[in-house]
Amino acid sequence: MSSRQLTMLLTLHYWGSALLGLPSMLIGLSGKDAWIPILISMVIQLLVIRLFVALFAQMNGESLGKFLMRTLGRMAGKIMLALYLFFVPFLIFVLTLRSLGDFTGNDLFIETPPSAIYIVMLFALVYCLYKGITAVGRSAEIAFPAALLLLLLLLLSLVHGAEWTSFLPVLEQGGQRVFQGIVIFVGYPNSEVALSLFLVPLLQDQSAYRRALLHSTWITSLALLLLTVLVIAVLGDKLPVNIPYVSQFAAKTVTIGGFYERIETVVTVLWFIVIFYRLILTFYISASGCAELFGVKQYKGLLIPLALASIPLALNAWDNPSVVGELNEVWYLNVFFFNLLCPLLWYIIHKLRFRTK
Repeated sequence: MSSRQLTMLLTLHYWGSALLGLPSMLIGLSGKDAWIPILISMVIQLLVIRLFVALFAQMNGESLGKFLMRTLGRMAGKIMLALYLFFVPFLIFVLTLRSLGDFTGNDLFIETPPSAIYIVMLFALVYCLYKGITAVGRSAEIAFPAALLLLLLLLLSLVHGAEWTSFLPVLEQGGQRVFQGIVIFVGYPNSEVALSLFLVPLLQDQSAYRRALLHSTWITSLALLLLTVLVIAVLGDKLPVNIPYVSQFAAKTVTIGGFYERIETVVTVLWFIVIFYRLILTFYISASGCAELFGVKQYKGLLIPLALASIPLALNAWDNPSVVGELNEVWYLNVFFFNLLCPLLWYIIHKLRFRTK
């Protein structure tokens, strides 16, 4: 996989459900200053990337499972790998699949059972991964320009109805709410850069890995910054808090000249593209990680069992969408532990252990 393919794949994964729901979360925490946490978090993320580049060098082309077993010992490494797999990529996969069902069930296919939507999407995911992750990386080179074009169309459409005085005065409610926004944005989606460690065997060039992480970070942050700014300028900082899919709602307000209006279809197509790559990346990591954990030679043999297991898990993830707000309040603790603290500990233990030897 080339650096360009990894950049596009990671960017599409980061955008995932963030383009639809993250602006509302940030505005709910930081109000009209929601753009400030994005800028600060981008700088923090660019510093954190140095840790993962250092881990890339330590892994020396190995898979993450082999690296953990070599660093922590065979048993401790397998336990760590199992905890990480089921509490990060597979959990993200199940929750994203449920979000897909909620979105389509509420706005698109109201009469369709969520399980039918899950089966159709899982069929596509299994088929694509049977072709291989490198084929998925190549497909990202086609999907990324299309997603970027749709995003630009949405942003340009929102400019017409923007009220730029909505941002004044800056920091009216102090810095505490801005700090809360920073915590959320660092936790989601930026901390998920740790998932790229599972793709290390596909990249043998450290500089290519570093470029992919840097470019995907600033592209993601810039896209979410522009979208959040325009949502605040169009809707203000009060209304979006109570709207789960604020980007789509903002698109419904677009009306130019009486003929160019209600472009929420653009948001829907864009979201389906990026949610597909978020699902396929986490699904691949879950399957390949489980294959290494249980000693299965080919991850493809685990695709169908994991897909079947994910359907009842997604159906029972929560009783109603209001639970998502409570989940977001504690989600950053999970990602901080597994995606930032754990990689830091792996790096330190590896460095101390092999320096001693």
